[in-house]
Amino acid sequence: MTLTAFLNPRSIAVVGASQKADSVGGRIMGQLTTSFDGPIYPINPNYDTVRGLPAFPTVGAVGKPVDLVLAAASSKLIPAILREGTESGAQGAVVYSSGFAEVGGAGEALQAELDRLVAETGLRLLGPNCLGFANFRRGLTATFTRVPFDVRDGNIAVLAQSGSMGIGTASLLRADGAGVGFWAATGNELDVSTGELAMELLASEEDVPDVIAMVVEGVNNAETVMAAGRQAARAGKQVVLLKLGRTERGRQAAISHTAALAGSYASFAAACEQNGIVMVDTIRELVDVSRGFAAGRRPRGNRVAIISSSGGNGALMADATEPAGLALPEPSAELRARLAEVLPSFGSAGNPIDITGNLVNDLRPVAAVLEEIGSSDEFDIVAYGTVARTLPETHREILLRAARDTDKPFLALAHQPDVLTRMAERGLTCFADPASLIGVAGKLVQAREAGAFLDLTDAPSAGGATVTATTGTLSESESKALLVRYGVPVPTETVVNEEDAAVRAVEDLPGPAVLKIDAAWLPHKSDVGGVIVGVRGREATAAAFVRLVQVARQHRPTPDAAYRILVAEQVPAGIELMLGLTRDRVHGAVVTLAAGGVAAEIIAESQVSVVPFNRSRAQAMVDRLWSGRLVTHHRGLTAAARESLVDVLMGVQRLALAEPAVAEAEVNPLIATPDRVVAVDGLVVLDGGEG
Repeated sequence: MTLTAFLNPRSIAVVGASQKADSVGGRIMGQLTTSFDGPIYPINPNYDTVRGLPAFPTVGAVGKPVDLVLAAASSKLIPAILREGTESGAQGAVVYSSGFAEVGGAGEALQAELDRLVAETGLRLLGPNCLGFANFRRGLTATFTRVPFDVRDGNIAVLAQSGSMGIGTASLLRADGAGVGFWAATGNELDVSTGELAMELLASEEDVPDVIAMVVEGVNNAETVMAAGRQAARAGKQVVLLKLGRTERGRQAAISHTAALAGSYASFAAACEQNGIVMVDTIRELVDVSRGFAAGRRPRGNRVAIISSSGGNGALMADATEPAGLALPEPSAELRARLAEVLPSFGSAGNPIDITGNLVNDLRPVAAVLEEIGSSDEFDIVAYGTVARTLPETHREILLRAARDTDKPFLALAHQPDVLTRMAERGLTCFADPASLIGVAGKLVQAREAGAFLDLTDAPSAGGATVTATTGTLSESESKALLVRYGVPVPTETVVNEEDAAVRAVEDLPGPAVLKIDAAWLPHKSDVGGVIVGVRGREATAAAFVRLVQVARQHRPTPDAAYRILVAEQVPAGIELMLGLTRDRVHGAVVTLAAGGVAAEIIAESQVSVVPFNRSRAQAMVDRLWSGRLVTHHRGLTAAARESLVDVLMGVQRLALAEPAVAEAEVNPLIATPDRVVAVDGLVVLDGGEG
């Protein structure tokens, strides 16, 4: 069943309707009767009428079809109310009541009963434990919280699990002059989720927004959030998302609030970017970035031109460009000369372009500079500061005309709230803070770059599984044998049981060797002295072999625990990386690239992708690690090693898809040589899962 009942219901029954204006039922009726032009049926056995409308004791007593049931009653009564609603033809219901899974115990049982009812009847349920929704575009306000702003239809929808955060976001958007067309709070998300509501809005003809600002706590329905992001990106729309519960304490708070499942934040963030969703860190940033996308302009690249009458504002914006992923190129000699012709002699034709405070006397340089930059192919984004109350209306008209005349994103600085709001309502997207303005520009670019991750044509598909074991840890040699099947290079190596065999193996190698204990029960060999490097010659090999046998016997868990000695070529020193495969309980297989060796736990920075991902995504993982220094530093990866690393990332992804029994895999270190990367050590853990 679709969600039409939440976008455009034909009739509504309000269970718990009340004449008391400040009660939950009274607030719902008060806002609904002044906004909805269809039939409204108050349900309350204690009243004959509510707000001049005939009241009924039950939904069934209405005797007419009901599209949507709004239920504000004790949680224990909700199942019976909804069942009666379905018998009256209801296709949707909003349950405002709390006291369900978020409180545990009996509440969980009550929510399970609602879950069964939804499955049996096909009723679509928003909530429980939610504030409801409002379709401002159609004049429908179905919530008990008073909407704290003047309603103005717009191209932004706000969807949140948390009602207060959702209505707070909508309020801030309106305060900044943006229009909000739809708002909903999904609460516990027993059935209808933020992701599904987003997909319904995107698929609608009359209610489709350009931007969906989303606040999520848990990720019970992560797949619908990701599908909505992908659907929006392909349609030229944008999902902007704030995820709560990024830390362990935050996750516990989110779980206790909505009984939602919390997965890894890093995995969630990766999945969002891979599906075209732009993530933010604060409500303020959610509002600013949503307004930036709502303006409707997308940059062709990351080159920003900063034009400012204040050296301080220009410097602040310039400082923020690099962290935002933006380039701040100097104008070409030709463009610089043209700018110098129209600027005051004490201005600057560089970047930032300083038009100076002389604009209070002469606005002609402002118009001329904006025309040059707006039409230039040397820049992709225009950042202007400042729109001020003290400047004449002519200045504002120049800015509005310049913004209309260019196809570039045009973002302006306005410190004064009333000026910011008025200019936004006239069509100029303004921000109060220079760094926020540049941050929004960076998010516009980020969304453009994420478009390269949407096409999964070259992403691998699942092949036939080759692992026959179901649980346990593989030894290093067994782990590497599996990695090799999926294209991960390893050193020349062999496993032996006898000292003479170890000597022959070392003699066959062109350089020094590494000897290790090879045992499934000893995954961290170096911690107990189970690795000896730089081995050359018969005597050294024999001594190393004897030493490792002693260590193995000393540390083996049982007298009959098996082990062998692995003899491998010693890979020359190089950049040490770590490559990991894990199974996230929400997002499935996840591939991580990070620093390797002893630095793996010290340098926390990593690049993460959720399987499946395309080659562009694998390349981005490599190119972004350590802020790009892995490839841009003069001691970073060679071009050949970079391509080899990308191949390995794609190979580990194939392993994840083909081998559902593999719960974890780790290559550490993965050493980058001049011509390739080599898996020096490997560990694979099985759990018999189905992927």
